[in-house]
Parts: sequence; C-alpha cells; structure tokens
Amino acid sequence: MTLLPRVIELTRERLAREFDDIGPCALSAQAATLLDAENPELLDIARRCARDTGEADEVMVGFGAFYRLLILEARTISTHPAFAALPKVSPESRDALVHQIDAKGPERFTAEALDHMHQHNPELLQMAHNFASRFSTYPEVMQGFCLIYKALVIQSVADRRSLH
Repeated sequence: MTLLPRVIELTRERLAREFDDIGPCALSAQAATLLDAENPELLDIARRCARDTGEADEVMVGFGAFYRLLILEARTISTHPAFAALPKVSPESRDALVHQIDAKGPERFTAEALDHMHQHNPELLQMAHNFASRFSTYPEVMQGFCLIYKALVIQSVADRRSLH
C-alpha cells in the first residue's frame, strides 16, 4: 500500500513540456530547492545516489524530474493544499530503508522496488527507465530512483499508521 500519487501519462507529458520550456538545469535547481526546504532527507539520498553514478549533476536532473512528477500529480489530484504535498522522509524512515537494503541485499531490494513501481506507478517507472537508459551506469541510476521511491513509500506507510 502507498499513499503516493499514481502518475498518469498526461502529467508525464506536462513535465516534458516544462523540461522543454525552462530547461533541465532550471528544473533540477527548482527541485533541489524544493527538496531542501520540504524533504532534506530525501535530497540527501538523491545526492548520494547521484554521486555514486559518477555523473552527479546529470543524474540529479532525473531525480529532480522524478520528484517534480510526483509533486505535479499530487497537486493535480488534490483540491486541498495539505494533501498536495509528498511525504517528508524522516530519519526513522531512512533508517528503515537502510535496514530493508541490509536485510534483502541491494539486488533484491531494487528488484522488489521496481516491481512495486511497476504495479503501483507504471508511468513513474517509465519516466525513470527512459531517463536512466541514457547512461552507461543504468543500474546505478535505476537503483537511485528505487531508493527515492521506496523512501517515499516507507514514509507514506508510516504517515498512514500515525493517522490511525
């Protein structure tokens, strides 16, 4: 179960137009500013993953677009601003993410995250795949997308539990 918005094709196309209009660097900078203000744990995860690929600046463009895509979808489906935000990843959720990776191993963790994204957010997975396919470090870039996605999923589940 996840409370993340399910990205639709129309929203993915809207992001592509934004990409064309303002450019990848500006979009990446906007996403980094937003993440720094609203989701610093997630920004740190993204930056570490991007750095591990050896092409940090270029990969951060994709990670920023991934986050922006979820934000756009959340704002599209919500009429109330409080519900238009994505979960703010806590240090505890980040620890839970690390624990899952340690328990399952990185390959199994990534495979399960990809399967979850395929089942619950296929347009988001398509965006990640299309972006990552441009890099010789495709597996590492996709693993970064999986880490970002799963951190948000873990936090959304934790947030849901705290509501009950």
